[in-house]
Amino acid sequence: RAPRMSLAVFSASGVANRFHLCVSLKNSRPRSTGASRSKLPRGVRSGRPFAATTNEMASTTTSSFLDEADFDAMRDAMQLFDEQRDTVIKRSRDITKASKVAIYCLHRGEMDKADAQIALALAAADELLPLVTENPQLRTSGSYSGGLEEYAEAAIFAHFIRTGMVLPAKQIQRCNNDEYLGGVLDFTGELNRFCVARATERDVAAVTKCRDVVDALMGIFLKFDFRNGALRKKYDGLKYTLKKMENTLYEMSLTSAAAKRSREDEGDAEDDAEE
Repeated sequence: RAPRMSLAVFSASGVANRFHLCVSLKNSRPRSTGASRSKLPRGVRSGRPFAATTNEMASTTTSSFLDEADFDAMRDAMQLFDEQRDTVIKRSRDITKASKVAIYCLHRGEMDKADAQIALALAAADELLPLVTENPQLRTSGSYSGGLEEYAEAAIFAHFIRTGMVLPAKQIQRCNNDEYLGGVLDFTGELNRFCVARATERDVAAVTKCRDVVDALMGIFLKFDFRNGALRKKYDGLKYTLKKMENTLYEMSLTSAAAKRSREDEGDAEDDAEE
């Protein structure tokens, strides 16, 4: 006969006890460190210092995938450009300042002082010319172009007061086309101020001359096709300048007619009194 097995082996409590015993034995076994070792850098697994291994990897990567000297050269070039740009900006302020003072003197009729300021602006422009010629990007990014526009405006205004003519571009060789055109458009604004000053003196001929010059420039600039930018904005203001001068002439004609009628009325009154 087969030996009789104890019922405790198949009871629920017996099965549970045996299961917990197996789990505890499995957890008590020592874990292998091979997996964790495989995740460490090769230098650490081999016993070499981690810092030394990292430096070797960095140097190997830099020399293998890029030319660090190439980036150093670009950095040096950008630093040099920034330094030159700061120099151009600071000196260009002197061009703008001297030109504005010259325009102020021209409105006051101080021609000698205006000529001296224009000469100062020209000297500052010539001082920066070699640097700007070597690096053309500095012309627009360093305020040099704006200073030359102001210089052109002062030179054109001074020439007009002396001769009644607009100074040709060939006589302002330091300015390019955009700078000269910008100076001409700015000159029309100063011409409007000059026109008002002459109108207060009842100088109809001078006001008419100013209006004719602006009207001629308006016809010339209508032939240009300016894109959106500084020149376009200045050109849009030209028609308002012309309208202001025409209104000034119209008001002067009205006051002249009124004064003429007043004189005629006074003469008729005197004739009646004599009769």
